[in-house]
Amino acid sequence: MMALCWLRYGMGLFGAALFYVLFPGWLGGYVLVLTLLLPLFSLVFSLPTALLLRGEILLPPEGGRRAAPCPVQVHLKAPWGLPLARVAFQLQYENMFSHEKGRESHSFPLVRGEEWVDSAFTSHSFGVVQCRLRYFRGYDLLGLFPIFSRKGEGDRVLCRPLEGAGLEMGGHDPGQDGDQGKSPMGGEVRPYRPGDSLKSIHWKNSARLQTLLVRSEGGGRAGALVAFDLYGTPETLQSKLDRAWGLLSGLLRQEISCQVLVRRGEGQAECFHVENQGELQKLFWTLGEKQPAAPPPQGGSAPFAVPEGLYFRLEDEEEGEVQP
Repeated sequence: MMALCWLRYGMGLFGAALFYVLFPGWLGGYVLVLTLLLPLFSLVFSLPTALLLRGEILLPPEGGRRAAPCPVQVHLKAPWGLPLARVAFQLQYENMFSHEKGRESHSFPLVRGEEWVDSAFTSHSFGVVQCRLRYFRGYDLLGLFPIFSRKGEGDRVLCRPLEGAGLEMGGHDPGQDGDQGKSPMGGEVRPYRPGDSLKSIHWKNSARLQTLLVRSEGGGRAGALVAFDLYGTPETLQSKLDRAWGLLSGLLRQEISCQVLVRRGEGQAECFHVENQGELQKLFWTLGEKQPAAPPPQGGSAPFAVPEGLYFRLEDEEEGEVQP
C-alpha cells in the first residue's frame, strides 16, 4: 500500500517537473517547489495525530468457548478527530494454558479520527487468552511515511471448555412444582449403604445421578466433591476439562454446592469451593492462567484423599464415576 502511494506521488512529481519544463517561470517553479515540499507538510501535519493515536481492546465479559469464535472489538481514536490516510495494526493472541498463538492484521483509512474494528479469534484449547496489539501505526495524509505509535493495551479473556455430558444430568426436576434447575434437597446427601432405610433414599436425585443417594441428618445445602488432575495428552486433557465443566455446571443447576480437588503437579491437590457460576468461572480462570505441569513418574501420584459423601472422579478415559 505504501509503495502505491509513493508511485502516485512520483507520478505527480514527474507531472510537476514536466509542467515546469513546458511553462518555465514563476508559476512552474511554484508548482514544482510545492510538490517537493508536500510530503514534508503532510508529515508535519499528521505527526502529532499519529503519535497520540490510542488503541483499546474490548473483550466480552462473559468470555468465550474453545473451538468457537470469540468476538473482539478494537477501538482506535486519534486526538482532535484529525484524519490519517491509513492505520495499520496487528492483533496477537496467546493461550496461556496451551501456548496456542495467532495473529491477525488490519489496515484501513482513519477518516473521522475514530474507528471501531470488529474481529474474532478461535482458540481450539481451553485457557485464558491474552489479546494485545502487537503494533499499530498511522500514516500521514499522503500515506508516504509510517509513524509508529506506542503499543496498545492488552486484555485477557477466558475460553471456557465445551460443556460435556456431565453424567447425564438433565437439570430438570420432575416433581410437582416442575421448576427448572431446582433441587428439593434440604440437607446433605451421601451414597446409599447397606442397612440404610429405604425411606431415606432421595429418588429424584438418585435418578438424575444414576446412583442411589440418601439424605443425611445434617442441615444445609447439598454438597458433592469433584476430583481430577491436569495430566494427559492435549486431547485427553481437553476432554477431561469439558466433562469437568459439564459436571460442575449440572451440579450447580441442581443447587448442589461443590468442593473441587485439582492436582496440577506432584504436590498436594488444591481445593476450591464452588457454589455458583461466578465461582466456577473463577476456578477455571485460575486453572487456565498457567500451562499444566508435567505428569509425575508412573505410580508417583498419590490417590485423592476424600471424605465420605457424594464423590466424582474424572479419569482420562472414563466419563466419571460416583464412589462411596
